[in-house]
Amino acid sequence: MTGRERMLAVLEGRKPDRIPVFPNIHFGTARFGGMTIKEFSIDAKRNARCLIGACREFGYDAVKVGSDVTVEGEAVGSLVEFPEDNVPTVKIPFLQEPNIDKLCMPDPYKDGRMPMFLESTRIVAQTIGKDVFVASLMQGPLNCASQIRGLENLLMDFYDRPQFVEELLTFVVQLEIAFGKALIEAGADCLILGEALCSPSVISPDFYRKFVLAKEKELIGALRTAGAKHIDLHICGNINKILTGCVETGANILDLDWMMNVREVLQTEEIRKAGITGCGNLNPAGVLISKNPEDVVQEARKLLEENKEEGRFILSAGCNMQSDSVPANLRAMVEAVERYGWYVV
Repeated sequence: MTGRERMLAVLEGRKPDRIPVFPNIHFGTARFGGMTIKEFSIDAKRNARCLIGACREFGYDAVKVGSDVTVEGEAVGSLVEFPEDNVPTVKIPFLQEPNIDKLCMPDPYKDGRMPMFLESTRIVAQTIGKDVFVASLMQGPLNCASQIRGLENLLMDFYDRPQFVEELLTFVVQLEIAFGKALIEAGADCLILGEALCSPSVISPDFYRKFVLAKEKELIGALRTAGAKHIDLHICGNINKILTGCVETGANILDLDWMMNVREVLQTEEIRKAGITGCGNLNPAGVLISKNPEDVVQEARKLLEENKEEGRFILSAGCNMQSDSVPANLRAMVEAVERYGWYVV
């Protein structure tokens, strides 16, 4: 089977020849491709070249197109800083004052770096999409809002200006619907919603349900209507307290952080009933920067053997892999599924 066939089989509830591996890496491929993270983050052709080159070299099953979390915020007007060899960050949020009337809806085909990631998605899909599953990164409502308003300001707004938060989240849902539609048109098989800030370590489960869950459901529903067959939700940390809410969003893939027990998640009634696939969850800041690749193989083996019979499992990192994981430990992830991920026919 090709990587694309393998991924689709799992996502459709069928058994592939082996468990697929989707490493959860984008900017981590920059150094492998001979460039800085800044170069990777601002040029579509360079971005795609690194992603394609690493996938071809190591032989994994799915590619993640993206570079950082600031893309949509920058398109709205936030000032983004680009270190030479680190990920871009918002230096000055656009909405320093809570004035919703200042917002203008960006055009994903014209504004900021959104067109760049449409082009990178297009290049990746046209070049290797026949054999490899292509997933493109966009931000969930809360993540996107934080890149426009600033995280500290936004967290205070939850208490001081709840109506403003509602209006801002309504705006970003429409922004992400437009961006998601454009990514689908560019050739993405899957949309990854980055929602790190929904972690219970950042906002309470009550706030998640009160402010964010309905917006995620609205966004995912609109993307489904636009033709998105596969939507991957990533929320950092231990999400057991909001797991039911994550199921309610309508996402059919859950990216699980390294501190989650994948087997326990896959065995919950809600996950099984919804047919959700679990993706994870090697520790990107732990075993995946080990200087001994066999450590990666053995940790991956545990995940493979624990979850093989559950089905609907994809081996991945619990969050973005770093450049230090390439090439040895990225190669080790693929080696692990080649050694221990096969199904007995």
